[in-house]
Amino acid sequence: MPALVHEIYYSLSGEGITTGIPTIFVRMAGCSLRCGITQDGGKLWCDTGYALSHQAGALLSNKEIIEQILSLTPKYGAQILITGGEPLEGENRLLTISLCNEYKQICKNPSHPLPRIETNGAESIEGLENMVFTIDYKLPGSGMEDRMNLDNSSTLRGRNNIQDELKFVIRNKGDFDRSVQVVQEFRPNTHILYSPVHGELELAELAEWIKATPVPKARLSLQMHKILWGNKKSV
Repeated sequence: MPALVHEIYYSLSGEGITTGIPTIFVRMAGCSLRCGITQDGGKLWCDTGYALSHQAGALLSNKEIIEQILSLTPKYGAQILITGGEPLEGENRLLTISLCNEYKQICKNPSHPLPRIETNGAESIEGLENMVFTIDYKLPGSGMEDRMNLDNSSTLRGRNNIQDELKFVIRNKGDFDRSVQVVQEFRPNTHILYSPVHGELELAELAEWIKATPVPKARLSLQMHKILWGNKKSV
């Protein structure tokens, strides 16, 4: 079952609880969300706008993706991260499930036996096995909050997986205050990541909000790859 893949490359994880860990990235093409485009004239802020189109990739089979992963994997192993675009949208979903099931059978990395899926919060994670999640909750500043799949909150709690993450990208204080409401309402038992919209909110300001309003298991996520290499792709 082929799917559109924008790129596969080897780097370091730049965000969340796996920051700094050697990682092979599989970036799917295609996502129906357009974060940042709001009624007040906000601009697209997606870090990977180049992969949003469903035409922004090459058709690769499960076998071809696995072969590329294995060709990049160092002897000591690497985490696998499937991202996008959106890896759970449309036909990408079927390939992501198949890829994770197959990878479990061949993985020789005891530290990271399951691929990590970065997903935008609009797609259901119900019933998905052999993977861990970094799942976004889009806040009002993104213009996409009405697209969130609210059932994912109970699914995350039921998984009770210490590797799962819930991520908030913060544009302004209103977004931060809304994130606190979401946490209070959904009571997630995952790690909680806070990142600023790149170029719109200062890290230090977001850090002060986090300090003043403690959220259980919350952490400031710095996007280390941008600090090391700048706002570039394939790093």
